[in-house]
Amino acid sequence: MSDQLAASTVRPPSFREMGLEEIADSRETRYEERTLSDAPRHGVTDLRDLLVVAERRPGSVSLVDTTRHERVGRVDGVGRAPHSVVFHRQLPANGREGAYAYVQSRQGWVSKLDLFGGELVGRIRAGTSGRAIAISADSAYLIAGYYNPNHAVILDADTLEPLHRIPAHAVDPDGQSIASRICTVRDVPGQRCFLLVLKDAGTVWFVDYDDPGFPIVDEIDVGRVLHDGVFSPDGRSFYLASQAEDCLYVLDVRQREVVGRVPTAGPPHPSPGALDERRGLGITGTVMTDAVTAWDLESGAPIADVPIPGHGMFCTAHPDSEYVWGDVIFDDTDRDNDGFIYQIDPDELVVSTVIDTTEWADGRSLHPGFTRDGNHIYVSCWDAGTLLVFDSSTGAFTAAIDGMETPTGTFLGDRATDP
Repeated sequence: MSDQLAASTVRPPSFREMGLEEIADSRETRYEERTLSDAPRHGVTDLRDLLVVAERRPGSVSLVDTTRHERVGRVDGVGRAPHSVVFHRQLPANGREGAYAYVQSRQGWVSKLDLFGGELVGRIRAGTSGRAIAISADSAYLIAGYYNPNHAVILDADTLEPLHRIPAHAVDPDGQSIASRICTVRDVPGQRCFLLVLKDAGTVWFVDYDDPGFPIVDEIDVGRVLHDGVFSPDGRSFYLASQAEDCLYVLDVRQREVVGRVPTAGPPHPSPGALDERRGLGITGTVMTDAVTAWDLESGAPIADVPIPGHGMFCTAHPDSEYVWGDVIFDDTDRDNDGFIYQIDPDELVVSTVIDTTEWADGRSLHPGFTRDGNHIYVSCWDAGTLLVFDSSTGAFTAAIDGMETPTGTFLGDRATDP
């Protein structure tokens, strides 16, 4: 493990605790639902085509119409370094019910956004180092996981009222009883429970949200220095990164057990997911290595380490695209801030196209993401404050969308329909 990654995985102390009363005292309401717009003001009639773009430095998000490749709004006040975005699971076909997204910032705020008018509806702060958020299948509950304090908090998704606090205390792989950072939370498809990943304890918990007491009903001991993960297309398996062991652990979330282990070219970074169901193929990015790893979704066996043109973090796939796309935040030359994106041909498992994004926007580029139809790739140009858009088949430049500050993660409304 490199010195840089080792430093990032050292477990800091939880500096202080926060009880439900203190968390509740931080809750702010900006708009009542009755005062919000009853129709989209930005012209995006299908919210699955609306892209929410995290703007790290100012603590805001921009809204982008991916059908016209236009920025259509900004929401301020979500907290420094917005990190994760989830959507109400029933985005409206008509009326305004469900026209919401939820943002968690690393500063600890969880914010509720109105997607019709681009308003901050309310927010609450349940910690000072927020890293993960998920929404229940019925959109009744949110769960937010934190590095500091070492806990997860369940919120009413409508009001943001805090309902339950789960201290993250468990036994680590060395048999030590420790408090652990929570690095990932997910809704488990078809099971009405949340999955919580305890980074330092190497453990996964299952929390039943059908029970008003939100009990931990099961756990899986997994491995060391866990990070993020992705579900298989059928929702049966969860591929969970161990950054200390350079592998993905394969969890059967129905049997609640580890059923496999996929060695990777370096510390894996599988989210947001590059899973090709047609080919039965998964591809994960790795951190600070010049390769991504492909594996067989049915057997869990590694297939190949695919060389890429530098060090990247994110790669992604789309069911209607023939290609996987990834980023290169740091290349192998002396140009420390240059950025590339690349296209992988999944049939040949080779990089088929490399695009130097500095031709259109100076500095680093990251976090490629598909449009809902799979025809275009969006990439954030952090230093330039720009989104670049490319044809996902040919790599041809399509558009540049300016007016943002330090754009990073991109989150499409179509994620609301994910398993």
